[in-house]
Amino acid sequence: MISLYVVGIVVAVIMSRVFSRYVVGKEDTPFVMELPPYRFPTSKAIARHTWEKGKQYLKKMGSIILTASIIVWALGYFPHNSQLTPQQQQEQSYIGRIGKAIAPVFTPQGFSWKLDVSLVAGVGAKEIVASTMGELYSGDETVADDSAPDDGHKYDAVRAQMTADGITPLVAYSYLLFVLLYFPCLATIAAIKNESGSWKWAIFTALYTTALAWVVSALFYQVARLII
Repeated sequence: MISLYVVGIVVAVIMSRVFSRYVVGKEDTPFVMELPPYRFPTSKAIARHTWEKGKQYLKKMGSIILTASIIVWALGYFPHNSQLTPQQQQEQSYIGRIGKAIAPVFTPQGFSWKLDVSLVAGVGAKEIVASTMGELYSGDETVADDSAPDDGHKYDAVRAQMTADGITPLVAYSYLLFVLLYFPCLATIAAIKNESGSWKWAIFTALYTTALAWVVSALFYQVARLII
């Protein structure tokens, strides 16, 4: 996880140098910002800010993330056929069709169609990536039971199902790289539009971050496969 932070910092520095040289230009704009005096935070201030941030996140969980999870569940449930196994039902559902339709795009990264769908869902908010994966990898205990060791300490069902789908640690890290770098949430894109005054930079940000994430994750996966 620490390496992901390092990758994010390195990529940010590299891209800022590239943009400052080839995109933004060399004109320097004076920037002066007055900073307040720094003081050691009090327990009361820490508690207040923690409560406010926690409340904001809970509101987000109860609105955007909950709504997205319901939509993902509905897409995975319909059209429903009770004669199919849970795995077959997922593959024949709307979300399964969407995932398989975009699967060729992520072949160089080794992603499964379920990972592909969670990336699309994460456009609304990065937290939706995790909730989508939880929804897609829940409910099918047959794979987990067959994959779990018979020593009284079975693997977690989600981990077992992901392993059965061919998601190795290498694929998982490539996936984390993609999530780290790709399309920021819609709220960020809207903020960029408001700050820049046009949709040009907002659309550019969405496109270049997604392309950068695709290249970095695919390059890492393909090179690591040759080394490991």
